[in-house]
Amino acid sequence: MNLFHTQKTFTSRYLKNLTLYVFVAIIGGVLSGYYFPDTSIKLGIISRYFFMVLETIILPIIFMAIIYGICHLSDIKNAGSIVWQTALYFLILSSTAIVIGFIFGFAVQPGANTGIEIPKIKTTLPKNFEINDTSIVSVLYLNRHGIFLIISIIIGIYMNLSKAREDFIKILDQGLAIFYTIIKYLYCILPFIIFCNIAYGISVYGINTLLPLSKVVATVYLADIVFIFGILGLIAYLFKFNLWKFLIHIKEEIVLVMTTSSSKTAFPMIFEKMESQGYSRKILRFVIPLGYNFNLAGACIYISVACCFLIQFYSISLSVNDYIWLFVIITITSKTASGVPGSGFLALIFTLNRFGKIPVTDIALLYSVDRFMNEARAVTNFIGIAVSGAIISKINQPTKEQA
Repeated sequence: MNLFHTQKTFTSRYLKNLTLYVFVAIIGGVLSGYYFPDTSIKLGIISRYFFMVLETIILPIIFMAIIYGICHLSDIKNAGSIVWQTALYFLILSSTAIVIGFIFGFAVQPGANTGIEIPKIKTTLPKNFEINDTSIVSVLYLNRHGIFLIISIIIGIYMNLSKAREDFIKILDQGLAIFYTIIKYLYCILPFIIFCNIAYGISVYGINTLLPLSKVVATVYLADIVFIFGILGLIAYLFKFNLWKFLIHIKEEIVLVMTTSSSKTAFPMIFEKMESQGYSRKILRFVIPLGYNFNLAGACIYISVACCFLIQFYSISLSVNDYIWLFVIITITSKTASGVPGSGFLALIFTLNRFGKIPVTDIALLYSVDRFMNEARAVTNFIGIAVSGAIISKINQPTKEQA
């Protein structure tokens, strides 16, 4: 089987025209946000509620996909190797992403000599970002994806040992099929949601807000590009994997992630696309859902660069031990960034509160340009997750399937 032989799937048929609709929606959103800011600012609530609905639907899909993957691990001879390979891969990639964020944060110095006048920058946080992460409710909310993950792993292990395993897998297949169908119909209104999202962003965070903070935005983008084509490119080379060709095959999904600022919008579709290319269904259903919780490279880079910006902005002196502790905290808090657009900013607030040595007084300063960094964060998350599924699948793919 040719590993990159693409069959006709819903993704390839539907997105062939959807990409054009998305492009039109982007242009329309920019024009609307620029010429009709008062009307466009009201459109933000539409995209916000859409992503709330989308997350409500996708969370059960991830929940079932993880259980499905665990139940099928017993069918794979080298299941133990896949588990430790996945864990090691995620740990190394996440750690590397944080280090890259620190390196670019120190090298570019985005928070030094900014000339920023706080009163001239919009520094009011929306109410949904005013979270007290010391309360039990807030902690549960911030870690809801991790809680779902733990529960799904426990259920998956239990069902894998149960006598009713085969019947349960059939129910999972039916459940996933139903949710995928719902998602596909929901995607029909994506161009309109993207239009609202772009129009809102332009109307609220125009170019006048971006310019004083363009250095931190550029640092995040530069670090993400180096991570994708440098780190992931090196990994692809070592495992004889054509990264560029792979990215071309999933370009439609990347466009969706970029325009919606959410890596989860392409979650159901990436399975269909990659399975049609010959990657192992059982391995993908195990690795990719876990990646949405443990392999968020974009969030790791964003949080580490943002921390560097604030350290430089406030001229804070930290010891080596402080940076090591900050590294550990980012490793943990970045796992809470697997949600709707803006979840990465929540993870940043969580990080600063846990670290305690960086003021959060003017944290809204970064929020004013978070919308511009969200796309890079989401795309890097998504590409990192998709590549992890491809690499683990390729390593463990039977020789006859790679022929």
